[in-house]
Amino acid sequence: MHRHKFYFVVTVFTLIVAGIFAWTLLAAAESQSSIEQTFQKAKQKYLDKNMNSAAQQIQKGASFVKTQAEKASDKGKEKLDASAKELEKLADDVKKGTVTSVRKIEDAFARAYAALAFDSHIKSTQSWAKNQKEKAGDALDSANKYLEHGFTWAGQKIEKGTKEVIRKSDELSQTLKKKGSLLAEEVGKGLKNAGDEIEKFGKNISPN
Repeated sequence: MHRHKFYFVVTVFTLIVAGIFAWTLLAAAESQSSIEQTFQKAKQKYLDKNMNSAAQQIQKGASFVKTQAEKASDKGKEKLDASAKELEKLADDVKKGTVTSVRKIEDAFARAYAALAFDSHIKSTQSWAKNQKEKAGDALDSANKYLEHGFTWAGQKIEKGTKEVIRKSDELSQTLKKKGSLLAEEVGKGLKNAGDEIEKFGKNISPN
């Protein structure tokens, strides 16, 4: 009788943990999708000369970035906080009608994605150090997607070498999420290469 209860408890616990992990992955995917939709709406509202609505969408984007900053590492928080402040100022300027080019909006969104990619990459590296493969893979996947969105908003063509790094990084993230067999040296190299590309992109679009 006690043995049956034990197996039942273990089974329920396993299902709960699996459910939480699946929900976490879904939430991450939804957050990536929602911020992109917000940015797209902001741009369209600006082009439609609906400045109040555009400002509201940009402020919504700033709130998302601030929320991510609250969960970030120290280094990630610094970049995310800076991006959130830039978006908040941009929202005010758009509302005032002082933003005369959509390029200013697009560049700010690109920098937001650079900050998000930077933080996600840090989380991936930290999770790998703790041997948390699924979390490392999920965070790396987010970093890759954020980086690609960043290039799009910046209007920059992804160079061949960068494309190859992103491709390998995507493969690495999928293998990590599936708990596949990987050499520590292989993962370390992949994470470093991805981090280098994210850092390079961030510097290229820096307003300073």
